[in-house]
Amino acid sequence: AERTELLATGNASVEYALAVPGEPPNWTTNATATHLRTAHGTLAELLAEAAMSRVSFEGHRLSRAGIDFERTVATTTRNRLHERGHRIAVRARWEPYRGAPLNATMGVGERPPPGTDVDAATTTVASPAPAANDRLQQVAAESGYTGVASVVATATIRGLFPPQRAQLALDGDYPGDRLMTCRYRRMGTLTRAGELSVESTSVSDLNAALTDALAARLAADMQRRFDSPEAAARAVDTGNVTITVRTWEP
Repeated sequence: AERTELLATGNASVEYALAVPGEPPNWTTNATATHLRTAHGTLAELLAEAAMSRVSFEGHRLSRAGIDFERTVATTTRNRLHERGHRIAVRARWEPYRGAPLNATMGVGERPPPGTDVDAATTTVASPAPAANDRLQQVAAESGYTGVASVVATATIRGLFPPQRAQLALDGDYPGDRLMTCRYRRMGTLTRAGELSVESTSVSDLNAALTDALAARLAADMQRRFDSPEAAARAVDTGNVTITVRTWEP
C-alpha cells in the first residue's frame, strides 16, 4: 500500500526519444532533436501512459513509437520503488472489458515466484478512453452484443485517436504527422477496416471507419466470451488503467 501511494503521489519527469519509422524528410536539418520529448506527471500517470503506449490487438502492437518512453518510465519506477530486502513488481493494465483482444500492459520487475507470500495493492488512473456510459445495461437489453460492442469501440477509438489532437497531428509537422498517419493505417490493418486513405479523409470519417470495424470484431469476441450481452456490459471498464503493486521477500 505504501508503494502504491508513492506511485499515486510521487512526481517525475522523463526525457525520451520517439521511434519514428522511415527516413526523415530531406528538409529536416536535425531529425534527432525533433524526436526528443519530455513527459511530466505522477509515477502512476506515467505508468498508465506507458501502458497505453503498448496498446495491442490480438497481440500485435498498434505502435512502437513510445518504446524509449516505456523503457525510461520503467527505469524511473524501478529506481523510486527500490528497497533493500524486498522485491517489487508493478503492472499497469488497460482492457476495455475483461479478456478483450484489445488491451495494454506495462510491467516493471519480475513476477513473484510460485508459492511466495506476496503483498499486493492496486490503484487506478483515468485512461485516455472515456468511461462507458451508465446506460450500458439498457443498451445491452435493447441492442445485444452489437450495442455493447459499439459503445466500447466508440470510447476506445476516441481514446486512441482523440479527434482534435489527431487532426492537429495530421496537419502538423514531422514527426507528428508521420506517426499519426502510421497509427491510423496500422489500426485499419489490425481491425480489418481496410487501407485507410489518411491524407484525403477527415478524422471524423477515419474514426467512424475504425469504430465500425472494431465494433464488429468486439461483438464477435463478446458473443464467444460472455453468456449474455448484460454479462458483457458488466465487464466493461474503458475509463481506467489499473496499477497493481506486488512486494515480497526474496
